[in-house]
Amino acid sequence: MTIIKGFTFKVLILSENVSFRNILASKLRLDNFDVEFISGGFHLLNYLEKNRDVNMIIFNEDMPDMSAAEAISMVRMSKTKSEMPILFISKNNNEEEICDMIFNGANEYVVQTENFKPILERAHKYMSLIKQNAA
Repeated sequence: MTIIKGFTFKVLILSENVSFRNILASKLRLDNFDVEFISGGFHLLNYLEKNRDVNMIIFNEDMPDMSAAEAISMVRMSKTKSEMPILFISKNNNEEEICDMIFNGANEYVVQTENFKPILERAHKYMSLIKQNAA
């Protein structure tokens, strides 16, 4: 696991797509990220309330109990974009959805493809930024 000033870089993945979630988690773990799965918006909010060691959240589409936009907005009530980077991953390349997600607090919107490299690059980018801020 990536150690930054005494803590690991923890990423939460919210995705109903088991295949996507597992592949992404495997790739992140190969790059020494600590990865946890979250099953829905209420689970996310409860988890964040009890666990202060989360460094980044990756959303993949909406959850059954809450829209991603709503969950992101609720996270932003207590964490800024620099404190808690949020990536929203979608198969949609819809400008309106992109604007909505960024407006609601996502740091970045990534169009999902078979190539996970853009997601991994962004995860490393935010890990570096958080590491610099912790120094």
